[in-house]
Amino acid sequence: MIRINLLPHRERRRKAQLKRDGIGAGVFLLLLCGLLVLFYLHFQRVERQQEARVDYMQTALSQIEDQLAEVNELKDKREALLAKLDVIKKLQSGRDLPVRIFRTLGQAVPKEVSLNSLEQGEDGLQLAGIARSNSVISSFMRRLEASALFRDPDLEVITSEGRGGETVKSFKMGVKLAEPDGAAQSGQGGG
Repeated sequence: MIRINLLPHRERRRKAQLKRDGIGAGVFLLLLCGLLVLFYLHFQRVERQQEARVDYMQTALSQIEDQLAEVNELKDKREALLAKLDVIKKLQSGRDLPVRIFRTLGQAVPKEVSLNSLEQGEDGLQLAGIARSNSVISSFMRRLEASALFRDPDLEVITSEGRGGETVKSFKMGVKLAEPDGAAQSGQGGG
């Protein structure tokens, strides 16, 4: 028996083409989904690596901050020790100050001057005494200024008094102590 193909040839080819195109599109979609999954997995791995790096950096940063805190603590201790050393140096340089004051005053006081009181304050010394004349007091002030230990003698009060038939001058003056460095050097060089 003869077979007669009632379906047109073109229609069959078109259906076959559609079927091939559908299969190709399905394969393409599968490949696209596969690639998307691969990209997703790759980006997940990259994200985990970045998170691991961030965790490592945070750990390292916390260790560095701990070390920085230790360094700052050591700096504070060092500053405190340096301050203590400065105090000790000042005390060492000032421990012979009273001896130098009396030695220098003994050399600077003229024979015609008698000191009645001597007070040491923060600024320097307050001296009170009597002298035979104003010129002797002036000479005493020049001697004090010429010494390395004293500076800026300032006569505050001078009055005339009668004692034992003689007129004497009673005075009060202030004199500042020279800077400790200069005084320490002159004390070492002179004594």
